[in-house]
Amino acid sequence: GRLMLHLAGVSDDLSLAQSDAVCTALQLINFWQDPSVDLPRGRHYVPVADAQRHGLSLDTLAAQPDSAVTQALLRELCQWAAELMRQGAPLACRLPERFGWELRLVVQGGLRILERIAGLQYRTLHQRPMLGASDLPVMAWRALRMRPTMPTPGFVLP
Repeated sequence: GRLMLHLAGVSDDLSLAQSDAVCTALQLINFWQDPSVDLPRGRHYVPVADAQRHGLSLDTLAAQPDSAVTQALLRELCQWAAELMRQGAPLACRLPERFGWELRLVVQGGLRILERIAGLQYRTLHQRPMLGASDLPVMAWRALRMRPTMPTPGFVLP
């Protein structure tokens, strides 16, 4: 994120903060997309405090069936990532030309994965949501409609 800003000649504090928010959101979205891949490999990305608040331990999470408890945990984690993305998304509308358009599509791709996770009712412990060719027109349309005052058009996370 910051490298892209450097290449675009952008270095103000707001842009740096928004870039960090987008990058953090993307990493979190990847974590919440992939527990079915990561947990069996011993990679635990769920914050301990969040798991404990839901009565779960990281040691048993991989063996857990998807349940109302795990769904609530994943929903909460996805909402956290969505909020970070909303905070950072206006940056895409301020970056020049190609940089701005690339970031718009990156933002929309992350949001689309969150929608796919929600479409599985947050049951990603044992299945991995993915994007396909049919997602590209939706992402492109939303990228075209992005505005600084409405950086995530059409995105609703249930």
